[in-house]
Amino acid sequence: MVNPGSGIFFRVDGGRSVGMGHVMRCLSLARILREKYRYPVSFCMNQDEVGISRVQSSGFPVVRVGADDFYGAVQGEALIIDLPGGAPAEVVRSLRAEHPQTLMVLMDGTCSGRLEADLVISPLERLPDASSWTGFRGQRYEGPSYAIVDPAFAQIPRRTTSVVDVPHLLVTMGASDPCGLTLQALRALDAMPEVFQTTVAVGPAFLHEPILQSWLTGARRHYEIRREDSLLDLMTVSDLAVVSFGTTVYELAAAGLPAIALAISEDHAQSAEIFAGHGSLITLGLFSSVTSEKIKDAVRQLLNDPAQRLAMAKRGQSLVDGHGAERVAELLVSRVKDKRTSRTEERIGTSQRA
Repeated sequence: MVNPGSGIFFRVDGGRSVGMGHVMRCLSLARILREKYRYPVSFCMNQDEVGISRVQSSGFPVVRVGADDFYGAVQGEALIIDLPGGAPAEVVRSLRAEHPQTLMVLMDGTCSGRLEADLVISPLERLPDASSWTGFRGQRYEGPSYAIVDPAFAQIPRRTTSVVDVPHLLVTMGASDPCGLTLQALRALDAMPEVFQTTVAVGPAFLHEPILQSWLTGARRHYEIRREDSLLDLMTVSDLAVVSFGTTVYELAAAGLPAIALAISEDHAQSAEIFAGHGSLITLGLFSSVTSEKIKDAVRQLLNDPAQRLAMAKRGQSLVDGHGAERVAELLVSRVKDKRTSRTEERIGTSQRA
């Protein structure tokens, strides 16, 4: 048992195999809970050293959990589960039974565990059919306004023009890029005759460094390679992004940067379709079915249409205003206080007279 009855715990993983998106959004939320609301915050993590080191360098303690003890023997006022694929219903049900005083929070509205959670928060409404939530007794908050990004994105000015002499493209495929989408995109861009500049942002867990460096020696274009903890500055000076669908797309929207997305899984492809419906993103579908011609056509379309880029930028900034982390933190604190009050009332109500 770690810190019984106190603080807020995040159960999250990140690194080479699953990327860093879940870790980064949890860190944005954790900082507000610690700095604004003065809650002690800890992380429970199974993998890997890249993700764990990032959390520890941000000043948060990490409880390491093994494969046979996936969620760890922790108990606090709230447990926030933010894992790829969410959590199974039986796991959340077991946690609720074991820790009835702990608020169970899922950052996923599609996994079976959602029906057992006290609070479900997701930037996408993936299951709009009311019948898919039958039996749910908690509260759910879904939509782009609950997208958790670094609060610094709230300070980015609104885009007012997309007319430029030489467009600047940003290619970023996540911290690790497990499926090699960076090279897939660059090979397509390298064959284009249009004039544009390209910056490639790679993360600390990038898996294809030797292949990328070898390819660059024979590339027709010049590519600036950047390794940044935050992409905010790169997003604000870019005109178009080619990305792997994930939590980064919410940052792109907040930055007013129109994007073309590839998906690394069917689940991501479905989520990308939903988000694309809001108007700030064009999705090309599952990466394995995306040809170089399809990438070139999408990039060419937006390069040649500054009015469309501006419309996409405005739509993105109207959807994701950068205050999602603050909204979610306020919700969490309110629910934790409610639960604390109900426990006090239960204790008062159990007094007996002899």
